[in-house]
Amino acid sequence: MIEFFTDIGLTKYDLALIVFCPIGACIGSFAHAITLTINVDKAPSREGEYMLASKQMQIIRSNWLGLRILLGAILGLIIALYFIGSIQENISTICKISALSILAGYAAPKIWVMQEILLINRLENLINKKVDINQ
Repeated sequence: MIEFFTDIGLTKYDLALIVFCPIGACIGSFAHAITLTINVDKAPSREGEYMLASKQMQIIRSNWLGLRILLGAILGLIIALYFIGSIQENISTICKISALSILAGYAAPKIWVMQEILLINRLENLINKKVDINQ
């Protein structure tokens, strides 16, 4: 299987990016989900402060967490693809880009929302320019 990728021109470092960046982004997504779940400013101070959710809510939260991590993995793959073929082939570069993917995974929902806003603005600008030309 690896031979196929090396035959099309990917190096071992490129393959490492394709593996490590989505994993790193999943870790970042999971870390963000943890900060949303717990009070990061202080530990629980009273018994009963945290209660177990119902089975239905646990399923909903599990689905949310899975989708949140998948969103991070997709963003990690995009980061990996962006850097393929353009890095210095050493472990330091792989580590730096993997760390970037962890941070991106942590911020994945905000990044996707910003991308959507930028895309909508660009489309609206293109539509407005066409309208102005025809008038």
